[in-house]
Amino acid sequence: MELTTVAVLVGLALVDSTSIGTLVIPLVWLLRPGPVAWRPLLTFLATVAAMYTALGAVLLLVGQSLASVLDGLGDVDAVRWVQLVLGVALFAAAFSDAVMGRLAGGALRWRDRLRGDDIEARRSIVVTAAVAVALELPTMLPYLAAIGVLAATDLAVGAQVGLLGGYAVVMVLPALVLAVARAAAGRVVHAPLQRLDAWLTRQADEMTGWVFGIVGFLLAGDAAQALELFGA
Repeated sequence: MELTTVAVLVGLALVDSTSIGTLVIPLVWLLRPGPVAWRPLLTFLATVAAMYTALGAVLLLVGQSLASVLDGLGDVDAVRWVQLVLGVALFAAAFSDAVMGRLAGGALRWRDRLRGDDIEARRSIVVTAAVAVALELPTMLPYLAAIGVLAATDLAVGAQVGLLGGYAVVMVLPALVLAVARAAAGRVVHAPLQRLDAWLTRQADEMTGWVFGIVGFLLAGDAAQALELFGA
């Protein structure tokens, strides 16, 4: 596999690392007074990484089976038309404040519940991670793009799943770096983390919109070119 492919995967993983599930929700524990709550934080991040890897493995297997069927039928254009419609829909959705607000708001509300002391806040960390991943399903666009990159390689499925595991580790790495900085610097980094948390919360809708718009444009453009809609 070429280094450029690895670089693309790392870049997509770093984009994914700024999502609500991989960065904003972990700040719940980093912004608490006192020592870093390592156990819930690591359990949460490990569960998120494992779920992304498992989901990606399933998508790779399903995608390969679907591709074999379509190749046998010679129905490649149908897939491209579906890709075109999906890309246009994602691009259009990026301009809907209501849609973006609803997607981002669901995960933010769940994050806020973790800061309380009620029964909701004491639920299993594994369940919390599962809900966070589920809420982000509609916005997994960089991750889906990474799966597409891996599917296009000639690597065995086992190697592709292994790379997905590495992708998931890169996704949660920034949160781990912040946790180490929080533990080492204590109060020095507490104020910057609070500002980062506030900024991410304010920009959640806009960041989701940018991801939708960029990925939608790329999907639609690639499909239009493959279908030769604008000439050879």
